This record gives sequence, structure tokens and C-alpha cells, in this order.
Amino acid sequence: MSRALDLLFERLAVFVAGAALALALGVMAAQVVCRYLLDDSLVWSEEVARYALVWSSMVGAAVAYRQGGHVAITNLVERLPARLRLAVSRVVHLLILGFGGLVAWTGWALSARNFARHQLSAALQIDIAWVNLAIPVGGALIAVAAIEAIVTAAKPSAGVSTL
Repeated sequence: MSRALDLLFERLAVFVAGAALALALGVMAAQVVCRYLLDDSLVWSEEVARYALVWSSMVGAAVAYRQGGHVAITNLVERLPARLRLAVSRVVHLLILGFGGLVAWTGWALSARNFARHQLSAALQIDIAWVNLAIPVGGALIAVAAIEAIVTAAKPSAGVSTL
């Protein structure tokens, strides 16, 4: 199971987040070149960059959570006894699981409504639901990473998981 999660997060999710970020950077650079050197703008560049950043941030947030890369204030938790520190870690991961589930649930409801409406973006004329789909995907990935953290913290050989 851990191998499958490593493949999902360390390969697929990192690739999606990185590719989306690279796409946003490339499109913004092309926009600058076109605007200042060619004296002409790309009408679609702002939308592509915005949508790519949405996907990059939602998927990247899940990767960062799984890798322990989010900001955490651990000074108080590190001073607790090992058993209490483990309990606090589990509670935090449970709260994050609830948050990820809520984001996935509400994001899916938003995406489903937009798929039903066939609302198109202004410049690209793509269904806006494809952009909104980043929200439930990111939330679901956060929830999966939280479940993994809870299971890992429950194993006796895992030691004490920090926040």
C-alpha cells in the first residue's frame, strides 16, 4: 500500500503540480515576450496561468502535507511526553482528514454543478468544471495522506510521528 501511495504522491502528484507550475511560468514568460517585444498580447495567457496555478497549489498542498512541508508550530508538542505527543499527532491528522474530506466533498459538488451548467471560460472556452476539479482532487489527496499518517502513527514500530 505504501508503495502505491509513494507512486501516487512522489511521481504522479509531484509531476502534475510541477508541470502545472512550469506551464504557468512558461505562459507568463511568453506573455511578457509577446507584449513587450512583439507589441501584442496573448488573450488566453492569464486564464492558462491562473488555472495552472490552481491545479499546482491544490495538488502541491497534498504533496507538501504528506512530506511534512507545511508550516507547523511544534515547540509545545515536542515538550509533551511521547504518548501524549502521539495522541496530539493523531488528533491533528484526524482534523486534517476531516478538512480534506470536506474540501473534496464541497469541491466535487461545485464541479458537478459546473459540469451540469456547461459554463465556459472566457478566453479558452473550456468547461470551467475542469478547473474546479482541482479542488476535490486536492482535498481527496490530502485526505489520503492524512489516512496514511494516522495508520503510520498507529504502528508500534513507526515511532512517534511529529506534526
